[in-house]
Amino acid sequence: MAGTEMRTLKKQQGLGLLSWILVLIIAGFFLLCAFKIVPLYAENRYVVSGLQSLADAGSPLEEMSDMEIKRKMANFYMINNVRSEGPKNIEIQRDAKKLIVKIDYESRVTLFDNAPFIRTLDVVVVFKNHLDSSRPNQCCTPVSE
Repeated sequence: MAGTEMRTLKKQQGLGLLSWILVLIIAGFFLLCAFKIVPLYAENRYVVSGLQSLADAGSPLEEMSDMEIKRKMANFYMINNVRSEGPKNIEIQRDAKKLIVKIDYESRVTLFDNAPFIRTLDVVVVFKNHLDSSRPNQCCTPVSE
């Protein structure tokens, strides 16, 4: 009986050194991706909040001038520390019945730069935030043309 218990214990030793190194490399890669990509989504949350604040403003969106809309968004960005240039590309389309504010941009972040086998590896995230004045409750979802 003692001989079979010894063989069973030897088979159940756990991960070896190389296995642990592999697990740590994989975990490190996913942590690196999270640390680089999550701030892009956090900044986009501020862009969405800015558009929602335009929809919740006291005066109707159609009555605001283009400069007034851009100024309000610029103030919101300054207060909330939005630094990238992408969200500052505000496109305003006026129609007889509605006004559409579009903030479409992409953010790029470098994951690896001058790595041994990879010259540069970038991640590009595309954001499409649209505010339709005729449907302010559906803020920040892309409007079909």
